[in-house]
Amino acid sequence: MKEKDVEIGFILKLEKAEEVISSIADFCARRGIRSAIFQGIGAMKDTTMGYYNLAGRDYVWKTFPEDREVASMSGNVALVDDKPFVHAHVVLAACDDSLSCVGGHLKEAKVAVTLEIFLTSLPTPLTRELDDSIGLKLLNI
Repeated sequence: MKEKDVEIGFILKLEKAEEVISSIADFCARRGIRSAIFQGIGAMKDTTMGYYNLAGRDYVWKTFPEDREVASMSGNVALVDDKPFVHAHVVLAACDDSLSCVGGHLKEAKVAVTLEIFLTSLPTPLTRELDDSIGLKLLNI
């Protein structure tokens, strides 16, 4: 990963084959970032994404091994057990004439070509805590 400090945050350029979620979390840990928001563009492969099934209180996952364009990526960073936790959603477009899209909660992915992320650190630390009624660690606000 290459990184650049800018006036209002950071530009991260993830390289081909880097793991997306762990790279963002590692960057935040190294820089002492306790809360942030981010957005990204580029391409991913070996992407596992899904949705939360409230009735079953678990995620339903689907993996897309092929290269896909990142049509939209947004997320945030908050602390869980005093470590940066990355929460991201993506919309990915097929790399063919259909440009068909899929989207959801991003569990893991590798960079297919490049991934450019603009990350803004927030001055107030945020944490996530388990909400027993839902079964997820939600922002503690």
